[in-house]
Amino acid sequence: MAQLVLYVDSQRGQDRHSGRQPTQACKTLTQALRLRRGDTLIRLAAGRYDAANGEQFPLRMPPNCEVRGEWVSDRPTVLIEGSGPFQHPLLGAQSITCEVADGARLDSVAIANPNRQGIGLCLTAGHPQLHRVVVRQCEQFGIVALDRALPLLQDCRLEDCGQAGITFFTQSKGELQRVQVRRNRIGIWLRDAAAPLIIDCRVERCDRGIAIADMAHPVLRDNHIRQNQTYGLHLTGLGTADFGQAADPGGNIVRENGQFDIYNATQRSLLASGNDLIPPGLQGEVALIASTLPDPSAVPPRLLVQPPDFPNGASETPPPPPGDESSPIEGPLGSQRFPDMANHWAGPFVDGLVATGAIAGLPDGTFRPDRAVSRAEFAAYIAASFPDRPQRRSPRRFNDVSSSFWADGALTYAYTTGFLSGFPDGTLRPNVLITRTQAMVAVTNGLALAGGRVDDLGIYRDRAQIPSYAVDALATATRQRLVVNYPDPLVLRPVEAMTRAELSALIYQGQVALGLAARIESPFIVRPDTTQPTFGDISNHWAAEFIHGLTALNLVSGLSDGRFDPDGPMTRAQFATLITNAFAPAAIRPSMLFIDVPSDFWAAPAIQTTYRGGFMGGFPDRTFAPQNPLLRVQIWVALVNGLYGPETIAPTAAMMQFPDSDQVPQYARSQTAIALSKQFITAAPNDPRLRPNQVATRAETCVAIYQALVDQQRVPPIASSYLLALPSSRA
Repeated sequence: MAQLVLYVDSQRGQDRHSGRQPTQACKTLTQALRLRRGDTLIRLAAGRYDAANGEQFPLRMPPNCEVRGEWVSDRPTVLIEGSGPFQHPLLGAQSITCEVADGARLDSVAIANPNRQGIGLCLTAGHPQLHRVVVRQCEQFGIVALDRALPLLQDCRLEDCGQAGITFFTQSKGELQRVQVRRNRIGIWLRDAAAPLIIDCRVERCDRGIAIADMAHPVLRDNHIRQNQTYGLHLTGLGTADFGQAADPGGNIVRENGQFDIYNATQRSLLASGNDLIPPGLQGEVALIASTLPDPSAVPPRLLVQPPDFPNGASETPPPPPGDESSPIEGPLGSQRFPDMANHWAGPFVDGLVATGAIAGLPDGTFRPDRAVSRAEFAAYIAASFPDRPQRRSPRRFNDVSSSFWADGALTYAYTTGFLSGFPDGTLRPNVLITRTQAMVAVTNGLALAGGRVDDLGIYRDRAQIPSYAVDALATATRQRLVVNYPDPLVLRPVEAMTRAELSALIYQGQVALGLAARIESPFIVRPDTTQPTFGDISNHWAAEFIHGLTALNLVSGLSDGRFDPDGPMTRAQFATLITNAFAPAAIRPSMLFIDVPSDFWAAPAIQTTYRGGFMGGFPDRTFAPQNPLLRVQIWVALVNGLYGPETIAPTAAMMQFPDSDQVPQYARSQTAIALSKQFITAAPNDPRLRPNQVATRAETCVAIYQALVDQQRVPPIASSYLLALPSSRA
């Protein structure tokens, strides 16, 4: 269906016009939005679009709609100024100019909202896009990103806004590229669990440049943060940032800020590598890490000599008849062919390739799934798995590949079909290990796949490590479901070496993308439309949404086999770690030396933090019992004592209506009543018992922690019939 184009001219248009031609332009954007159908481009002529000219605010830009103004010299000639009521559970009653929906695009316009509660643009979901948008003179926020929005802002300017140029709330992510942020109270404000990628932006002349609070964790690369009145980068609460890593320098310039360039007021150290910083400008814990990247002038890496794993010829096992490709393969985890992959996550992918003769095992009957793959071995995989790809360039000889080299034919095939490329020094480096990024880019390019969206990469927690040359290809690989990440689907590990198991999964998914293989159900295949990891055992669990909520905040993670084990027990050490990560308790009493918690115990710091903060205590014999399972009542007591104080008193008479209320220990009755009033306690809808002395499951613990965060207004509430409450407070 062809794109519908509508024209709007605030000076010469009329709203009775069709808007289909420039001479029949509408007068208001409001009317054009009413006339849009499907994929629509609305073109705004130069001018002012406000209530005086008939606009009705707030404007709402729906999916598949682009509103484009005009850009002359260095600024837009279109100004949209106005304000209308907007209600959101987190922000309450506000006044906004425009809401931009998932898939909508705003281009080359200026936005202003001088209302006292004024917000320029509100981005609440999906993938809205802003290009060359100037947001200025908004009394509260220039832009807010809410919920799980993944906006993309490119070449925008955010200026002279009262509270912040842009604020990311809740679990919003997205990407800011080449955005200029100037003269705002806070340039970029990251709240709750927001985690956007901020790259090549300029944040200047604000009171505070970038403020990171709560549990926000942005990624910052190649930014200029200069000449802000107090702090260039300010971290509070549990906020932190990816500010460069040893193998991936930050490239940020943070200089000439009024008090400190970086002020880290949190209890955790900010790791920084490859940035332009001066130590006198740093306040708080900032660890400057040396880069491990080699100097560009260094000699190319030495060749790693490895024996070939791929004998000539096809596997002796005949391929089975093709199955129904319309339905996914569902089978046991692990390989049915190799004893060293009996329970391996990649077993089904490996078996699928072996069945077609694409790969084979080693002479000893094993597969060695976790062994790293060289570029030569990668080429052999490719030649056997995709033997009929068209030639895209002429063969050439490389300095380090002789005609007698075991993989010469496979390397030539991979080069001529576009899977591999040479290096500027005339080498192919066949024995160098191939990284995960290089392998995914190679398969995507070699198969000529397309259709990626760069903002799909926003789901990866380590997306800042993706090299710039690989962004488009990895976005396509993600969209085409080529990417298989174990154990966490949202951790890409782009600079690590590719293993034989990982490469098998990648190539099998490439065959699926071409329609050459049946789909395999695996929780480790990345699905680009999710912002949460998928645990294999919680899809139908009553607490799944709560678990996903904490996982998105990086508070909990699954087991190494991809499960979450929601009905398994929660130990006291695990609970202490969860409390520390979620609430960062401040010390209200001195430390206690527990005789069963050595200083090198993995949870020792968290145990001390929760003890000093009043959440948990020890036993009379000076033990903590870190490996003991937690009881349900202990969760309620810990949360109430730590968050509201042990002296908090609540009426307990209403608890008598629960059939097992007499089982609540006397010391915990007041805390249990408070926990009920806060809906920390769970029970099946048809079994409203408290069960205080039963072992708490991981799911029940997650729900209690999530509900405590709801009570602090740090996360949105989740409706669930499993949440108990005092009878008087039930809906």
